Amino acid sequence: MSENTKNIEQHAEGAARSLVELVQELQNRGIQYPAEAHRIYSYLTRVAGELRTALDLVGTSVQGLHDRGLLMPDYRGKPLDEVLERFSQSSGRARDLAGDLHGNLSKAHSAVGYVAYNETPEEQEPAAGS
Repeated sequence: MSENTKNIEQHAEGAARSLVELVQELQNRGIQYPAEAHRIYSYLTRVAGELRTALDLVGTSVQGLHDRGLLMPDYRGKPLDEVLERFSQSSGRARDLAGDLHGNLSKAHSAVGYVAYNETPEEQEPAAGS
């Protein structure tokens, strides 16, 4: 395995772990004030947009491997073209779902922002990085 591949896999694993940790924290502690929900929706909206891009890039990479003759069927013996067709269809659906998720999260982010910014200033905490 190349160093580049290892780094890419580590980034994907790190993203998955971060989301699991977020879910655990939300289950254990929950949201304390609307501005916090607004920032979380902001980050999740960004993640959904990046997810669509990542899925696009993985699909392009797999197609590139196929074009260079670097893919072959595994021990199960399914025809490679059949497997790649299934991969393309499911990846396409996943990209579309990620795009829909991004759009819906954007709407939710805007809606919760209205609530968050109607808090009194002393109730809000400063935004991250401010």
